[in-house]
Amino acid sequence: MKQLEIELKTGENLILEVTPLFLEYVQDYEGGIEQLQRDSKSLDESKNMYVANQLLYAIIASNYHKSLTYGQAVRLVKIEDMERIISFINEELPNAQENKFVQTNETRHRM
Repeated sequence: MKQLEIELKTGENLILEVTPLFLEYVQDYEGGIEQLQRDSKSLDESKNMYVANQLLYAIIASNYHKSLTYGQAVRLVKIEDMERIISFINEELPNAQENKFVQTNETRHRM
């Protein structure tokens, strides 16, 4: 499983992985992951930004050491890292959907 390390606005380093918990967060999107994928191809810029923020929330919240709200998670990400994170998710999502995960006993938080 690939990882991506980013530095949050707080100065903390965070290692991102596309995990089963990430998929749970994404499934909370109205219409699930299939609708999220369709919305990401929309020509509507506000819809694209909403999808990007949903993905940022899912990846940050599923990898952070404590519970975060949507707003807290999105505000932690530096703007210059957004494209890198979204590209990472796009690369890893097919593996995640095929359940190619190494299960760990790490405790992750879910709101």
